[in-house]
Amino acid sequence: MTTQNLPVSVLILGLVWGLNFSLMKFAALSGIPFALLATMTIFGNLVIFTGFCLLFTGRLRLARTAVAFFLACGILGYLLPFFMELFAAPRIWASTLALLVALTPIMTLLIAGVSRTERITLRRTMGILLGFLAILPIVLRDPSTLNTALDAGLLIGLGVPLVYAIYHTVIARFWPPDLHDFEVALGETAAATLLMIPIYLQSTTSGDIPENISWSSYWIVGALLAFSALEVWLYFRIMRVGGAVYVSQSGYIAVIAGIFWGAIFFDEDISWWLLMSLFMILIALWFVAHTKKEEG
Repeated sequence: MTTQNLPVSVLILGLVWGLNFSLMKFAALSGIPFALLATMTIFGNLVIFTGFCLLFTGRLRLARTAVAFFLACGILGYLLPFFMELFAAPRIWASTLALLVALTPIMTLLIAGVSRTERITLRRTMGILLGFLAILPIVLRDPSTLNTALDAGLLIGLGVPLVYAIYHTVIARFWPPDLHDFEVALGETAAATLLMIPIYLQSTTSGDIPENISWSSYWIVGALLAFSALEVWLYFRIMRVGGAVYVSQSGYIAVIAGIFWGAIFFDEDISWWLLMSLFMILIALWFVAHTKKEEG
């Protein structure tokens, strides 16, 4: 990948990230039990990341000293957000989920500020406040539903960016030395796979895995794996060539794309409250973006 290809790569990464929320909604509505869906998807990612490690590093290496780190990342980066998104997706719009997950960098900065691993400037404080204010149009979009606005789907959806924020904080503080990006991705995926085995076995023994699901329903697993592989490959390629600034631009595109994918696949209205939340979140993300000027 060259610098000339970066803008196109950023655009594609943003579109793929935004598509993920609609794919999760498809997955939740597919009829495939969550445990089976998670097991197939995570194991598929394990195979993909094994291939990436062999292709880009020429080795497979999992540091024994990083077992606790991999387990924490497997839980925070895979299991919890995956099941939370599956739970929230059929209960709220895909576009709403995209907006909520877009709060991840804002919550990450808030946690980093509390733990004193990042400096909280006035600009960043404004971004944090504006990000949380952006939730209000989602919650208050219909006065007749105020009593049920904070339902389980919305609350669990709000928990997704919080879990991701904790995950990013753990990644930043405890990254094992001398490990390649793809080796860390492989390690956390291997940990998530091992953690899923007892969950899956419990589901099969309790009769939670039905036998009458059509094979055509499993297309969503292939879609999740294919776009996950593309997403991870683009992310690390852009990070290496363009740096964190270029990767961060994909976040803006993902929020916008998530709204339009929801409208295309699920006929979700692009209403004034949605656009208001989108506008506020985009400004908030710009406020919390790290700049060299703030370092001086």
